[in-house]
Amino acid sequence: DYFGWEYPEVIHWGHVQIDEYDVALSTSTIAELVDSDELDGWDDPRAPTVASLRRRGIRGEAIVEAMIELGTSTSNVDLATSAIYSHNRALIDDGTDRAFLVRDDSDQGGGAVESAVRGGPEAGRPPVHPEHEDRGRRQLSVEDGVLVEASDLPPEGDRVWLKGYGCVRRTSEGLEWVDADIDVTREEGVDIVHWVPAGDAVPLRLRTMDGDVHGHAEPGVAGYDPDEMLQFERVGFARIDAHEDVETVAYFAHR
Repeated sequence: DYFGWEYPEVIHWGHVQIDEYDVALSTSTIAELVDSDELDGWDDPRAPTVASLRRRGIRGEAIVEAMIELGTSTSNVDLATSAIYSHNRALIDDGTDRAFLVRDDSDQGGGAVESAVRGGPEAGRPPVHPEHEDRGRRQLSVEDGVLVEASDLPPEGDRVWLKGYGCVRRTSEGLEWVDADIDVTREEGVDIVHWVPAGDAVPLRLRTMDGDVHGHAEPGVAGYDPDEMLQFERVGFARIDAHEDVETVAYFAHR
């Protein structure tokens, strides 16, 4: 105004708010929450920060691609986390091993239930990756029973398919092997569920944007190094953060 110049039209990204977070994308707000211990730090999974996304296992390339797709604007914009997750999934899916996690506090409620398995093979052998048979199979014993999420257990007398193991029927004494083909899942509506060995499951705490979820991971999870990614089947992708004395800690990335 002082020089009488015409103010140019500013094309920029505006004030970007990431749509899935309850915390505002504001350094002062986040700093206050960290100082008051409402957030554990700038990389708390509930914080809308690059440090938080990185700790969850979301790559920088995924954020960059989502921002490029967003384009420039003359107004404030919302950056959809779904776009970030989509790009990240494309980057990591092929190279990420699969594993099972049975939650004590799943969205469906009920927690983990231990059950004996009788009459069938001694172990299940789900693939390390469903599209890469060359990576081998995991060996999950059922000899000491299995843990299944309560919401996945059928009523007594009904069947369920333990993924990577086979068909079982729920009885008053546990789960009983049923010699059936995978076709029962398509033709007769038998549900496919995940499970872990009851005898040597790994206690795991999954840090999410909605708070910590506790559960039991299959034994092989203990062999993955911090910073490696896993896909917990029917749960989502997660980054291994640490193996502590009493539990493994992982950060949820996305489905």
